[in-house]
Amino acid sequence: MDPYTVYHKDNLYYPFASRQDWELGSFLLCSSLSMAALDEFLGLELVKALSLSFHMAKELCGRAELLPPVPKWQYRIVSTTHPTKQPLHFYWHDPLDCIKSLFSHPFFANEIDVTPQRSRLPDGATLLGIILSSDKTNITNMTGGRVAHLLLISLANIKMATRNKASSHAFLLTALLPIAEFLHPVKRMQSVLEARLVHQCLDIVLEPLKQAARIGQMMSDPLENLRYCFTPLASYIVDTPEACMLACVRGKTSPVTMAMYENFGDAFQHPPRTAKTTLEQLSSIVCDPLDVKGYFDACAPFRLSSVAKPFWGDWPLADPHVFFTPEALHHWHPDSKPSAVC
Repeated sequence: MDPYTVYHKDNLYYPFASRQDWELGSFLLCSSLSMAALDEFLGLELVKALSLSFHMAKELCGRAELLPPVPKWQYRIVSTTHPTKQPLHFYWHDPLDCIKSLFSHPFFANEIDVTPQRSRLPDGATLLGIILSSDKTNITNMTGGRVAHLLLISLANIKMATRNKASSHAFLLTALLPIAEFLHPVKRMQSVLEARLVHQCLDIVLEPLKQAARIGQMMSDPLENLRYCFTPLASYIVDTPEACMLACVRGKTSPVTMAMYENFGDAFQHPPRTAKTTLEQLSSIVCDPLDVKGYFDACAPFRLSSVAKPFWGDWPLADPHVFFTPEALHHWHPDSKPSAVC
């Protein structure tokens, strides 16, 4: 908990005096100027005339150290059951730290809804709906074709009008999922192994949120009130191909209903593809998942992608047919192709 939250009620930019004070301090701290050069700059008569909260480089650095801590990067090399062309480097922030940072941020003091709702949670508990979003993003096109698979996190409790503003910074980067080149001779099986890797990494990074969803976690809100919080997965924003991958189903299969490609023109709504249904289908398959081709063939009658351990399988209340947010481009646009989910 930030011990200086009480000061943020009157001054959002504490320990700096104002927004202008913070902007200048941030600029100087991010510059390549030495401590001596900073002292020389702050000693100028023009700068002295400004109502700054710092007058020496040492004082500026001292104020910076009072700023709330930010989530720290973590790192590990991910091991896989099948060989890859290069080692898989995985970087991530603790998502629980990201949620604590958002939930306690004074900027959202009047933008967060914590109204109690009827649920299976203990009396007095606060429900913090987790929003995730992921997609592959090209970093370079002309120099190596570098690609990153970003995982972003936000809070459903933040008002939508505020959360959707880029200037609010309500979505935080929580992980850089590794992108592997598997050495399996069958290209289709390489895609299967890549999907398993994504679920494996999501399982690693999201474990703290799963624990908080099971037993709760004490967190401080923007007004410094301690709340007993639970963190179910409320929404996962992805495009249709990634939704199928995360729902553990094959292409041309709905990730949210039991409809397959032959049924996409039906005039009625198909039953939802619940987490219970998918997990029961996976548990009924007797083939060893390490036999990728054999397991893939065994999953064919269920239209499953052969991901044996979905990341959401042990997340309380997580259900793909609930947390997948409809993608307007493919689901509602009148000119969308038949790959749309029905």
